Amino acid sequence: MQETQNNIRHPIALANEEPFALYEGKLVRHGNLWADVRQLAGRLPDRPYVFNLCENRYLFCLSLLAAASRGQICLLPPSSQMAVVREIIRDYPGAYLASESPPHLPDLEWFAVKAPRSGEIATETGIDWDHATLIAFTSGSSGKPKPCTHSLATFRISADMAVRSLGLCQQQWLMVSTTPPQHMYGLETSVFWPLFSSLVLHDGRPFFPEDIRRAVETAPWPAMLATTPTHLRSLVKANSPWAKLAGVLSATDALSARLAHETDVALGQSPHEIYGSTETLSFASREPLRESLWRPYTNIRLIQDETGQTRLESPHLQAPILLQDCFKLEADGQFAVLGRHSDIIKIGGKRASLAELTRRLKDIAGVEDGFCFVQEGEQGEARLGIVVVSRLDKQGIREGLRPYVDEVFLPRKIHFVECLPRNEVGKLAKAEVEKLLAGLSLRCS
Repeated sequence: MQETQNNIRHPIALANEEPFALYEGKLVRHGNLWADVRQLAGRLPDRPYVFNLCENRYLFCLSLLAAASRGQICLLPPSSQMAVVREIIRDYPGAYLASESPPHLPDLEWFAVKAPRSGEIATETGIDWDHATLIAFTSGSSGKPKPCTHSLATFRISADMAVRSLGLCQQQWLMVSTTPPQHMYGLETSVFWPLFSSLVLHDGRPFFPEDIRRAVETAPWPAMLATTPTHLRSLVKANSPWAKLAGVLSATDALSARLAHETDVALGQSPHEIYGSTETLSFASREPLRESLWRPYTNIRLIQDETGQTRLESPHLQAPILLQDCFKLEADGQFAVLGRHSDIIKIGGKRASLAELTRRLKDIAGVEDGFCFVQEGEQGEARLGIVVVSRLDKQGIREGLRPYVDEVFLPRKIHFVECLPRNEVGKLAKAEVEKLLAGLSLRCS
């Protein structure tokens, strides 16, 4: 493994004339990027940390690399909400904020990011690729966000494994992403994959279905859409042509079989999913319409001990990482995800995964969104409840679940809501779920 790591540790030498990004509709080549990095680095404040809040993806990448060349650590909050930034900044004295427009934190130092765009050509110099360059924070879906430190070499090795495993090495496609670059999924696929391959960065973050379609339609190359199940649910309803769409990538939440099929029909592309976390980066993929198991990237190993705990071993990691999910490992290295250890529930002497029950719920025709949870009954016994966005009635939902789950896991309580409090990348933060359930409990009492 060490030999493999040494072979792919440092950045790929892409020609300076190779396309890197579309910034404000104009082509930026790799040589232009490094010239911009050099000029911006000379203007940065002399501080140890920078909160990179840039929404424009090219400016985000430019700021990250410029800070790295100055030995500064880039902080990536799980949300751009100012309360979240203020909470994190207490632990990083001397940090400043970098973005295109002034944030709503007048008491903190702010640096206005602008691309030099001199048109010059330069080569990459002055960056220690093995140095700790950024700290990303988990999304809070399982509790308080926690910091995860990574180097640029980590992303370089991971990107190489990902694009090779997905067959994207030689593809000059535009990466159109609906997730912010501060989130690990958006960071990997829309920033680092283009930086270390022939893929091209798209500087925008289209949100509404027509904006996404237009970004794909007007691209000078075929486009790959990196998005989430939340966005796909909106896209499949839009009756629009997707002639220049070359591929669809999904992450952040499980893609149901029904939504995968609808995506294939409406967008003309069978979607691929990638699997990973803020701690590990992505390390496996699958095409759900053709396979149920996940395939690890090349050189990835999952090792399970006698207690059922699983560790990830990979060239891009300094040491094996203990994974939070439960897995079923196959002899050929492929695996099934059974849900988080904390998601395994026991009712009536039988066990099930909340994640699997939620997947079955969202596969029911007529269910737009939803999740399962455990509540305590009057006698102290565990009972399953669900929160759902659906036009079906309670009986219709129970009948939709009945063929796939044991009788003890059919929900006793079904709460209907207009929408779920998903964040900007489609996840349900633990705090928001608890707040929602508390409100529903009060409403029913």
